[in-house]
Amino acid sequence: MSRLRRTVIAASTAVLTVSGLVAASTAPASAEPGSFDLINKKDGSRLALLDNNTAAEGAFANSLRDPNWKYSTEEWTSQAVGGRLPDGTHDRVLRNVAANKCLQPLTGSPARGMRVVVKTCNGSEIQKWNLQAETVSGTDSPWQIWRPVVDKSLALTIDTYGNGSWNTLYLDTSYPSSDRLWALRPNDQPWRY
Repeated sequence: MSRLRRTVIAASTAVLTVSGLVAASTAPASAEPGSFDLINKKDGSRLALLDNNTAAEGAFANSLRDPNWKYSTEEWTSQAVGGRLPDGTHDRVLRNVAANKCLQPLTGSPARGMRVVVKTCNGSEIQKWNLQAETVSGTDSPWQIWRPVVDKSLALTIDTYGNGSWNTLYLDTSYPSSDRLWALRPNDQPWRY
């Protein structure tokens, strides 16, 4: 092999190695292994997308109460963002597996009464949720309040409908009531606390 050809191959290999390292350092962390259901404490409903809509940008999130409703959009992956914060909370991104989109408030300026949707995952602050554990007798329970990182005075909340099959979701004032408490559990597995 000629000296020039060896030099070109070595240079190409170095460029590929460096570009691979740069790409690896800027890529987002991968989601935690496994997929999950996000369960509401009040009624055991499972977070999903309205009408099982996987295509629409901005599809509304809801929660399924009827156990006979099996939606592909009730499966989620969860990614921790950073470590435990000084106040004992931590941040997460929740990605819908079927839609390949992330949960967020409808717009970048969350407010009470605003619906919750999924949009293309982009790493922005609006797609990050701050999880605050419910405290019972001084001990953290497995249930958590999901608050938008951009406005922690709000929380993911169910609005119960009387037909018994599903709830709409919206943002309301953050406090530890059962309609505002959620738990990540392994997808389609029995669970008990």
